[in-house]
Amino acid sequence: MQIGGAYRSGITESVISEVIAHPDEQERKALFELFKRLLRSGNCLMPFNWIIEEQAKAYQADPVAYDWTRLNIRCAPAEVEISRQKFVHSISDETRGSQRAWEKQFVQIFRDAKPAFQAIFDAETTRPSLHAVTERLLAPGGAHLAIGAGLVERATGTCPSEDETKNFVDRCPPFKALLVALCFAQYDRCIRAEGEPSLGKAGRVDMFSAVYLAYCRVFVTNDEGQCRALKSVAQLMGVDVSLQLYADFKADLFGLQWTGDQ
Repeated sequence: MQIGGAYRSGITESVISEVIAHPDEQERKALFELFKRLLRSGNCLMPFNWIIEEQAKAYQADPVAYDWTRLNIRCAPAEVEISRQKFVHSISDETRGSQRAWEKQFVQIFRDAKPAFQAIFDAETTRPSLHAVTERLLAPGGAHLAIGAGLVERATGTCPSEDETKNFVDRCPPFKALLVALCFAQYDRCIRAEGEPSLGKAGRVDMFSAVYLAYCRVFVTNDEGQCRALKSVAQLMGVDVSLQLYADFKADLFGLQWTGDQ
């Protein structure tokens, strides 16, 4: 069963970067050969931060006519590099070091904030749900709505009002997914009771990959923590996307082959 017969593959920049950071060159080359095969029926996708920046610029350029689906998120230079592999192996060490530094910073932000949140909610008889926390953080006056305004300002040079930010969040599912993912990370890492199991602990790149959910029919990962986390994000947003672990996705492909449904 060929994946191209049932799906169009989108290879995210996040996945490409993870492969570039792989310490074994032969493994990297083998994975890039896999990318080549997938590109026969697919494309590479922009880095998640580029998508947010370009969507913000498009919105501010014409808020009335703005349509998030008009942005072409194909990343042709990444496809060329997958084919030629002129630079990827020489920047592996640098990429691996950068990823470790960014991940450490991401974790530390929530680690530093956790004691204050735990102190607040330890005094409560019951803790709020993830859904309730997310609604509050993205409501008028919410901290994550302010974070969203800051991201727009970083991309465009102009800080939107709270109403403008809320309108952009509501009309741009990739942007909303990013903010919801940050709400999820804050809840799971800072607010969740110590004795309760993680809802799906995932790292920086895992969570920021939520930006791609709005563009997917099926999102496949081999990371159980990311799968669980992004399922929660998709549910909070009401996005119609199937989150699947690779083993389950592969089993479904074989099912399609035998049943003849595709």
